[in-house]
Amino acid sequence: MKIPDTTLEIQTLGRFSISVNGKPIAKNWPNETLKVFFCSLLSPLDLYFSWDRICRSMLGVPDTLTSRRRLEEISIRPLSSFLIKELGFNPIITGHEGIRIDQQRIHVDAFEFYSNALEGLRLLSLDNHIVALEKFSRATSLYVGSYLPGIPGKIIANTRKDLETLYISVVKQTRSDTAEMLANKSLPVI
Repeated sequence: MKIPDTTLEIQTLGRFSISVNGKPIAKNWPNETLKVFFCSLLSPLDLYFSWDRICRSMLGVPDTLTSRRRLEEISIRPLSSFLIKELGFNPIITGHEGIRIDQQRIHVDAFEFYSNALEGLRLLSLDNHIVALEKFSRATSLYVGSYLPGIPGKIIANTRKDLETLYISVVKQTRSDTAEMLANKSLPVI
């Protein structure tokens, strides 16, 4: 499997697009099911999906040998072929316990948003308000809209709700509160 030298950029906040060096790729998906399956695996809240969770989400049934084979036939194999053709490699990793996306050579904006938001909270808990504010500001600049708007699916809908809640109730509010606190202390605000 040839892994590309450049990083795939996957935008999931505000819209869905995949690009390399600013050039859109993988625009014409073979069908909506494959697109939903791939997008489900992009959730920054779950870096790994158990077979049971993905079978329930995509097929509406628990994990069994039969459901896993069905998922392999209707989603995993066709998606792998499509991704190799469109991206030049297959970022899907399957194992005994489940399935995930290999993050090597892939940048997903929602992952960066989530990481910055969590790191901002961690820094805030350590009273490192200035650097926390930088992290919250970066998270705010990344959150340009809801997660994968218009794309259905249980995992996607749950991720969309959770990221929106994180943005509104934590990042936006905490950034505002931290900036106000720093202003009152006469410290430079970034």
